[in-house]
Amino acid sequence: MSTLITLITGGNQGIGFETAKNLVFYSSSYHVILGSRDLHRGEAAMKMLSALPDIKGTVSVVQLDVTDDASVDAAAASIKDSYGRLDVLVNSSGIFEPGKPRIVARKIFETNVVGYINVTEAFLPLLHEAPSPRLVFLSSSLGSLTHASNPESRYYTPLGTEYRAATAARNMIMNQYWVRLQKEGNGQFKVHGADPGLVVTNLAETPERLRARGAAEPDVGGERVASIIKGERDADVGLVCGVYGVSPW
Repeated sequence: MSTLITLITGGNQGIGFETAKNLVFYSSSYHVILGSRDLHRGEAAMKMLSALPDIKGTVSVVQLDVTDDASVDAAAASIKDSYGRLDVLVNSSGIFEPGKPRIVARKIFETNVVGYINVTEAFLPLLHEAPSPRLVFLSSSLGSLTHASNPESRYYTPLGTEYRAATAARNMIMNQYWVRLQKEGNGQFKVHGADPGLVVTNLAETPERLRARGAAEPDVGGERVASIIKGERDADVGLVCGVYGVSPW
């Protein structure tokens, strides 16, 4: 049980990839499984990580499309056959799309909300097999209703409404799993929301525009999420942990 089997959805790129990198550099205890919708991209990311010097942990990949039930179930069956349990699940997949609200809302919620429930439900039986399971939901201060309704907040803006609404929904999902799993998991489950802050990714804006706005580099965002997985934010279990502390609901 010394190896911590860790699945990161969307692990082939962005925050998911940087989180995986941080973990495998940190300790030989981590075996990180990169969940990737495109298996070829996932395999390329796995090879990139495995080839880095001074890597301590290990990496593998599984095809996983959070919007496809068959894909999610197949990934869960594969991990069950290989390891028999899952110690850490990091729901990191996400999309942002501009366009007509009624169209993009359906796409964003399908991946960023329904996808998170889909994956979590499929892997809960394997998490229950772990001695100290962790469940992490990627979040953002953009999902805070407190920030969104405060004229003094930097997040007081109507931009990205569909994405922000989906993030707020994820926060509630995280909260409800925390409440539920305290009872089901005999107090062993630790559930967190992880807010990496404004980070350079290809999610919505170009790296140049993001850096001009003061965004942190990708590895910084990965470290912020990884710190939760490592147990450094266990005092804030059940909450959304951000760079400035705990994000208000």
